[in-house]
Amino acid sequence: MNRSFFSNVVRPNLPLRKPSSSPAGFSATLPPQRQHSMPVARALRSAPGSFGEGPINSTVKREKFALLGSGPPSLTVNFCNYCGQQGIFCCKRCKKVFYCSAACQTEDWKAHRHVCKFVDPEAVKGKPKETSAVPATGDKSSLGGLKHGDSCSLQRVYFKDLHVTKIIKGTDIQATVVEFYSPSRFFLLPQSPEVLEALRSINTELQKTYSSFSVATYVPCVGEICAVQFSCDMNWYRGLVQTLAPDQKTANILYIDFGNEENVPVDRIRGLTANIKPVCPCAMECCIIGVVPVVGNWSGECCIAVRQLLAGKIVTVRLVETVDGRIHAVDILLSMGKELSAFLLEHGYAVKEPVNTTPTKQDINAMVNASLENFKCLSDGKDDNTWAQPPEPLTQAVGDKVSVVVTHFQSPDELIVQKVDNAGVIQDLQLKLREHCSQVAAPQNFRPAPGTVCCAQFSEDKQWYRATVLAYSSKERVCVGYLDFGNSKEVALDHLRPISTSLLALPMQAMPCGLAGVQPVGESWSEECLLALQRRVSNRILHIEIQGAHEAKALVTMIDEASDPQANIAELLISAGYAAPCPVTTNNESAAIAEAQVCEPLVWSYTELPCNGQTVALLASVVENPGAFYCRIDSPAEHQRLKELGAQLKQHCEADASPFEPKVGEPCCALLSDDGAWYRAMVKGLSDDQVAVNFVDYGYSLTVEKGHLRSITPQLLTLPFQAVCCWLAGVEPLGSEWSSEAVLWFQTQVDGEHLSARVLSLTEQGYGVELQSRGVNVTATLISEQLAKVPEETAKENHGETCSATKQIEKKNEQGHSCTQVSNQTEVIFKEMPPEGQTAVATEVPSFPVEWKTVELPLSDTFQPYFAGIISPSLFYLLGPTQVDQQKLQGVVVELAAYCSNSQATLSSAVKSRPAPGAACCAQFSADNNWYRAVILEVDENEVSVLYADYGNSEKVPLSRILPIPACLLQLPFQIIRCTLAGKEHFPAEWPQEVQQMFQTVLISGVLATVQYFDGSASVLSLVLPAEKGGGNITEMILEALHAQTKRNPCTTPTQKTDEGGSSTTISTAAAPDSSKSKPIPENQKGPIGTETLDPTAEHLEQKEDISAASVSGLQTSSCCCQSLKAKIDELEVLMKLQLSLMKMLAGQKK
Repeated sequence: MNRSFFSNVVRPNLPLRKPSSSPAGFSATLPPQRQHSMPVARALRSAPGSFGEGPINSTVKREKFALLGSGPPSLTVNFCNYCGQQGIFCCKRCKKVFYCSAACQTEDWKAHRHVCKFVDPEAVKGKPKETSAVPATGDKSSLGGLKHGDSCSLQRVYFKDLHVTKIIKGTDIQATVVEFYSPSRFFLLPQSPEVLEALRSINTELQKTYSSFSVATYVPCVGEICAVQFSCDMNWYRGLVQTLAPDQKTANILYIDFGNEENVPVDRIRGLTANIKPVCPCAMECCIIGVVPVVGNWSGECCIAVRQLLAGKIVTVRLVETVDGRIHAVDILLSMGKELSAFLLEHGYAVKEPVNTTPTKQDINAMVNASLENFKCLSDGKDDNTWAQPPEPLTQAVGDKVSVVVTHFQSPDELIVQKVDNAGVIQDLQLKLREHCSQVAAPQNFRPAPGTVCCAQFSEDKQWYRATVLAYSSKERVCVGYLDFGNSKEVALDHLRPISTSLLALPMQAMPCGLAGVQPVGESWSEECLLALQRRVSNRILHIEIQGAHEAKALVTMIDEASDPQANIAELLISAGYAAPCPVTTNNESAAIAEAQVCEPLVWSYTELPCNGQTVALLASVVENPGAFYCRIDSPAEHQRLKELGAQLKQHCEADASPFEPKVGEPCCALLSDDGAWYRAMVKGLSDDQVAVNFVDYGYSLTVEKGHLRSITPQLLTLPFQAVCCWLAGVEPLGSEWSSEAVLWFQTQVDGEHLSARVLSLTEQGYGVELQSRGVNVTATLISEQLAKVPEETAKENHGETCSATKQIEKKNEQGHSCTQVSNQTEVIFKEMPPEGQTAVATEVPSFPVEWKTVELPLSDTFQPYFAGIISPSLFYLLGPTQVDQQKLQGVVVELAAYCSNSQATLSSAVKSRPAPGAACCAQFSADNNWYRAVILEVDENEVSVLYADYGNSEKVPLSRILPIPACLLQLPFQIIRCTLAGKEHFPAEWPQEVQQMFQTVLISGVLATVQYFDGSASVLSLVLPAEKGGGNITEMILEALHAQTKRNPCTTPTQKTDEGGSSTTISTAAAPDSSKSKPIPENQKGPIGTETLDPTAEHLEQKEDISAASVSGLQTSSCCCQSLKAKIDELEVLMKLQLSLMKMLAGQKK
């Protein structure tokens, strides 16, 4: 079982324990402060990698500094690491742990030695000193902690001291990619006058300041922003110190205004002076949203491909969100019209990033079942510990006031505290646990069941604690929750011990709490808020008063009495802008509010359009196809009313967090996760924790989580639902459904346009309307473009102007066989996302794809193949052994004719790149001027050799008679089958002309084929001559000819061009191998069948002459005079071998 299956349910987390001995996260950018706390039963320690307790070096938003805190020294509480009493002596070696006496230190050394690390006193002395300021009463600016030194002196500036980049989520900007490492890390320079002017100003000031700046060698800190002299031009730029060498002589620098990195000697680094403004980095560090590499890291091929697309170009960048405060998650619109994330997914470079969503009940049940399976599989005959149930929690009542320390922190809503008065009790419990576990050996048959209590060893301090088994993440590992501290962790089974009855007598010391009277400003608590609050409450004795209870936790006011003046934590959050006030709502009050809201009945109405022939202005919001789309009345008054409604919905939903049970067919309020706004919705379906809703003011439907729904009031239903369901009157699709071309054309006509509509009919499907867009009648234009028909016309009349072959196919369908239209239904798109955002239309772009669908031949079958086209031994085509479904093929031909007749004028002139051999296309047959599916065999200057993929014959056509083919016309597999010769790992990228001619001659003379395997793109065949012709293996003959060719002319490189797939452009005049054995074409299968047949004997003789001519030509053009005699002998040798092979084949045929 995957260990990460608990990530959303019982995620292991560290307790607030041990100071930041190994700084991680944000604390890595700050000089560590030696500030420790020892066990009031380990109550006051902070987790490694937590936000840290170092000095605050930030000057950002002074009104938030009080929350970060920098009170008098008495705020720091240090306790003995062994007994829990106040500790005044620290460990001389690591300077991180305190003791009350030498006796306690000696007793604790057995455990402490595993984490004790030597601290260099010189490094401590070299750290910057900063002064503190005590906040003044009642002043917002007093929320500050540490301030910088004198403005004339050097100061250490860290990344957090810089101004924050101001971005608006969802907006598009123009930017240049200045440095690209991978799709997960690259740097953009916004092309805005403000940024470019700031960059110029900073660089000018840096050169002016440091051109004559001399100071003793400056040793920077990791995470510091410095002035750095770039090695290429020796100019000064701002740089972030990412790492510092152990000898402190070099540092790895990131130039924050340009995105490049280099290693720089320390003597070319200076501290920033006060006159350098702390503007935000000009280069934005970014990553592509929503994608991750397929395996591990991004491949080199991916990085090269993306770098070529972006390098040196000004691109359109959509800002989606900011990660970790400084990295921006974005997407980039490429010049080809698609987003970079889509490009990475389509080319197999990336997969979609898994979304960390709240698990549904079904997910949780699956996790619990998996955990139980892991537990039960090895539990037979073992001690399941079912007798050891969790002790009772501490009792508390509304109005109780106690002093506490925070032992675990997740958010203002989720805090775990311990009572300071119980410090002695917890200390005694810890000593008893240590003694108990030292006497109990690790039992081999101990496998505690989920929900039971045992002793668990914490990996960081090797101490034992009471813990409950939460779940089994695997057969040998469990996730445990520490009962007295609130954190959880995954441990091995051998780190568990049975617990005694006496150790369960003490109630759980962890008290779950939440701050009363506050709620997040947005949908959730911001990262900055969590960081600030973590620092404020860690390692402090706080006083709480219980105001109420909600969801098994106490709602409390929390006061820091040690600060001057005393600080209410909730009020600090509100004044700093991190939280908004809210009433304290207990469980009983929530039920009363919900009951009061149900009393008043809900009544709603829909917007109606005039049916008296009056014209009305509409704005499309959702377009599925001409037969189903949603509109809103387009008037300033309606837009204003909808905007006011949005403000009312936001106010209502943020104030009402009570549980809501949706019912099908009733309205509610729904949160749209894309923009974080609330909208009116109608419940359409229920499934576990997912609810299908229709946003009634815009028309689109989505599935949302039940937790993202709120009840709605009658006042919010006074405005009629704005979305009106419509259909285009007077038209119907050409086939059974609307084609993708018709849908795309219709979407283009109505998207973002002011529409003029007149109602012609009203049905259960909505309003049948006549539309005008930009003065053009949409119905008439849709019909004239041959994308629709009037309801009275037949399919035969609709295709009356198509080519003759298409008419014959339709004639055969009159007896009840309807044409099967192979098309992909264009996905429903949101033309207007509320309130004003728009989503781009996802269109299907026709192309010349090389990887088209081919039939797989049965493995190990031996048969006589019918060759349709030969490019090289690496790529040739067989005519399929089975007949294609005629009805499906007829449907494809009908749609192909309609597509090509509508697209020929636009696409033929727009195609600038030449298709590669092996690519699929649409080709116009010269005999009847009809369009058919085809495969490119050879590309010349003005014409193309094509193989008609459903019939097997070939011809040369002008470039103007081929078109790219859409994916919807490739769903039905071709009748030809793509193949390659076995042994391709030894084949060259470019094939010599003589070897290709030999291969073609051998195949046409007749061979037997055996299917080896399918390599994902083509069937790999082993070809041999029949027994009567000698039974030779074709692969061996080809490799022998290649070896002779290489030996003959080792210095020259082939001039033959290859296609993108590495195959040669040489082709055969594709036809059946023998006129007497050619695969017959049924009479009812009309297609581009030519009248030419191939005489195998004549073909052999012609190719024989061609080989001789090619050999002589090769001798005449040899540029190496000194080796001419040797070359002649080698060529004659090859020629004789080829002629002998041909003579044997001819002799076999005569027999």
